[in-house]
Amino acid sequence: MNLNTGTVVASEEKKSLIAKTYALLSFGFLLMAVGTLIGLNFLPQLLSLGKWGLIIVSLLVTIGSMILAIINQRNTLGYVFFSIFTFSVGFFYAPAIAVIFNSPALIDIFWQAFTLTALITVSLTVYAFISKKDFSFLSGFLFTGLIIVLVMVVVSLFWHNRMFEFVMSGMGAVLFSVYILYDTSRLIHEKGTPIEIAIALFLDIVNLFWMLFHLLEILKGEE
Repeated sequence: MNLNTGTVVASEEKKSLIAKTYALLSFGFLLMAVGTLIGLNFLPQLLSLGKWGLIIVSLLVTIGSMILAIINQRNTLGYVFFSIFTFSVGFFYAPAIAVIFNSPALIDIFWQAFTLTALITVSLTVYAFISKKDFSFLSGFLFTGLIIVLVMVVVSLFWHNRMFEFVMSGMGAVLFSVYILYDTSRLIHEKGTPIEIAIALFLDIVNLFWMLFHLLEILKGEE
């Protein structure tokens, strides 16, 4: 195999990885929507778990299925666990979605956050592909930021302070926006699997949405 042939093969493999990753990501969001719709039919059962019961069960199922998807990312089981992961994320979001869609004010905020998330995601994705810059140098900064935001999220579960939550949501929105840029750059410049990168982008986008939602919720004085 000569150099030109090797370059063509590498280029085709990269195009295939990108196509498979975004196809899987789209499928994941579809499954999340289906999971939410089905979860709305199980609201009494979900609410019967209580706040902490729901948090613990949802974390066990979603994180467990995500880890199993990553462990099996190079075989068929990985796709099965990826499907369970994205479906379960939507399923356990059902109580929050039910509350939102029972309030006209929160519905407006939901769609505003949805629109902002879509615009930010598309803009950063296009920028990453056009610029072709390698943002791998951000890994240390992003990991540190993620730890800080996760600690703040845990604190917010016990200490309800609007200013603290505003700062947390603002930091989170910036962090996950940069993560979209970083993970898209990884897709362009590094070797990986569709499952691993699709999970990363899925989490980036979902978390960006909720950070923006809470930010807008606080700015508009909604509880």
